Amino acid sequence: MRPYTKLHWVGFKFAGVFLMAVSLAMIYSTIFFIEEYRLYSIITLDNIIIYNGKVITAIGGIPIYIYVFFFSFRTILQKGVERLKKGTLIGTIWGLFSLACFVFFMCMSWLVPLGLMALDYTLCDGEGDVPGLYYASKPELCKTIVSKP
Repeated sequence: MRPYTKLHWVGFKFAGVFLMAVSLAMIYSTIFFIEEYRLYSIITLDNIIIYNGKVITAIGGIPIYIYVFFFSFRTILQKGVERLKKGTLIGTIWGLFSLACFVFFMCMSWLVPLGLMALDYTLCDGEGDVPGLYYASKPELCKTIVSKP
């Protein structure tokens, strides 16, 4: 064995462990730190809707993080430092599914505001804790939004 082969092997395996840790951290932060009430107000179509497109996009990214986790796990279990020679059927299907999910949710994050405008909701600019985050069924309701401390 050449002397740098062991260093490459350690770096390769460490990169796999690092990607697994990043994937788990992103899944955890997406699931536990997204405020669910923001999605609940869109589903119920209340008088005041709290909407942030990043929340929808982050939920659509969860399958990609799952794919990266298992891809990294597979590279850790592989012998040597070569690239993966053959993909698995379930990996190919899940990869295509996760990409389609992400693209769909990305498009939805752009289409939801258009749908809210079509339903006669008005954007409350400058009102509330973040400008452009609230949609109200009547413009008078924008004045009732109180900023969070």
